[in-house]
Amino acid sequence: MMHVRDHGMDDVEDLVLAACIEDHCYDRQCEGSRAEWMYSLFKGTPAYPRFAGPILAALANSTDDYDGDQLRELASLMGRDGNLEAACALRSFVWAQNFSAGSVPGAAALCALDGMPAVVEMARRLGKVVQQDPDAWVDTVDRLNDDALPSDAVYAELKRVAAGDQAVASYVAREDAQSTSDAAHDRPHESQAARDKRRGEEFMNQNPCDVILAAAKRKSPGRGLFLLFGRWAGEEDLIRILDHLRVEPDPEVAEKLLWIFRRATLPHLDEHVWQLASHSAIDVRNAAVMALSNLSDPRVRELGHARLGDPAFSSAFSEEIELFKNNFQPGDETLILAALERQSVDGDEAHALGSSAIDMCASVRSPALAGVALWVYRTNPCSVCRRRAVELLQEWDCLPAHIADECRYDASEELRALIGQAP
Repeated sequence: MMHVRDHGMDDVEDLVLAACIEDHCYDRQCEGSRAEWMYSLFKGTPAYPRFAGPILAALANSTDDYDGDQLRELASLMGRDGNLEAACALRSFVWAQNFSAGSVPGAAALCALDGMPAVVEMARRLGKVVQQDPDAWVDTVDRLNDDALPSDAVYAELKRVAAGDQAVASYVAREDAQSTSDAAHDRPHESQAARDKRRGEEFMNQNPCDVILAAAKRKSPGRGLFLLFGRWAGEEDLIRILDHLRVEPDPEVAEKLLWIFRRATLPHLDEHVWQLASHSAIDVRNAAVMALSNLSDPRVRELGHARLGDPAFSSAFSEEIELFKNNFQPGDETLILAALERQSVDGDEAHALGSSAIDMCASVRSPALAGVALWVYRTNPCSVCRRRAVELLQEWDCLPAHIADECRYDASEELRALIGQAP
């Protein structure tokens, strides 16, 4: 962005076009869309015609993924600025779908382009799906519209049209039923603490210790169930899990039980967990390290020194940085930064190291770790991690002026807002 501002598209046009065709967010689900930012790079420039053609060609063959979402959003932005070919391409893509059920890729982009008539027509087509199969899952109004239009105005218009259109009426009836169901579980006057307490009790009633132990022996369960159990379980349940872990012979089962202690603190520094932190299976080792990282204990700090000082330390063991989360002492930053700077990484490896490093920085909150935060900023491909690094550098009054300037032009809207938009 800064290069284009100062020098135009020279030498970077191919890079910018490639980033339009393929979404370069590390994790768009967390980072949000870059479409408007990408569009601002070529909008109104001599390069615009060379961008429009490939973008619309790729749109025609796009699928329901983040790359396709960005292409459809770019077409919507171009269409709203008067590009009739882009508007036609987006309409053709959306209306060519069979609307049989499920999601409607490009719906929000088309609603932003064509407004209320697009919402009504989508509701009509999805209403016909509901008429044919009352149990079919179809997109809600909120998902179709995605804040492109005021939600109250959209719902009012659908109610008005429904009076004379049976398909739209069927869709609105489905929306009403969903709203009634949601309202039954909604408690608007409940405090966050009360809501958390209620949810914790509900979870534990549905997932007592025996259920968790049985789930650990199944092949399918991911981390979520065990992390939630760790969040809500009481000391008695945690001791029971730890007792079972000590005699568990299956490394895969042990790993799942260790996930519980990512969210819960071990009742004490357990010798078996200590041994598992040196297990030959990397996933078991890392899970045990994360369990130990929640403890404040001199032995845990010593382990951190041994692991990060080992020449074999790499992104595969990024969790070991978090051993300092509750055990950091002044001077440790030198070891941590040296371990990071030995790494030659990008992509997933850089994110693994950077995510653990910034979690540790956020826990310790010491300006001594400014060098670590700077390493995360310049190395991590994830804009969420970079923003967290900048927040800490601001808090510590250590944010370099050149980084602040970069942030004003960053692809992340949140990062731009944090520093202040460029003049």
